[in-house]
Amino acid sequence: VITRAIEKVGPAVASVNVEQHVSSISFDPFFGFGFPRDIYPMKSSGSGVVISPDGYVLTNHHVIANANRITVTLSGGDEYDVQVIGSDETSDLALLKLEGDRFPSANMGDSDDLLIGEWVIALGNPFQLFSVSNKPSASVGIISATHMDFGRQKSGKVFQDMVQTDAAINPGNSGGPLVNALGDVIGINTFIFTGSDYGQGSIGIGFAIPINSAK
Repeated sequence: VITRAIEKVGPAVASVNVEQHVSSISFDPFFGFGFPRDIYPMKSSGSGVVISPDGYVLTNHHVIANANRITVTLSGGDEYDVQVIGSDETSDLALLKLEGDRFPSANMGDSDDLLIGEWVIALGNPFQLFSVSNKPSASVGIISATHMDFGRQKSGKVFQDMVQTDAAINPGNSGGPLVNALGDVIGINTFIFTGSDYGQGSIGIGFAIPINSAK
């Protein structure tokens, strides 16, 4: 069942590649403050999922925030330029559009029907591993809790009705799909508790935005 679900949704899971232009600071010892110096590209990546055959991609706002260039890589290694259709900091969701058509796409399920204890699969691009294999990584767990409300954060984001899972979610998984055993997307993986100010890895407490909030 799990392998069939991964085979079904895997081709629609994407690496979202972001380039930001960052300026270095040159410190003047005489005047005591810094001056902008060189501008250099800083690259990062997250995850996304194609939700329609014409190339609309759902991801997190924080994955693409302040990007100067965004591309999306699909399974197999094909890379596409994208247009940002919309990006909302409060909900932490963003919608991108691939240039082209006839893309593999995922089916969106119903997050209102989730049951605690049912199997789920987190797919995405943890630690930029998508670039190694040209396909998403998968981890399996269960629904640990539903309707988790965290309210408004200092960042301005509002996380309500979140889905909690113990499927391993790591840096780079943000924006990728959480799917049920049928391969239907029921959430967008968004953040984790690490249990440490220093650790960045999963300890089995991850949260996804319910897909019904994105519809």
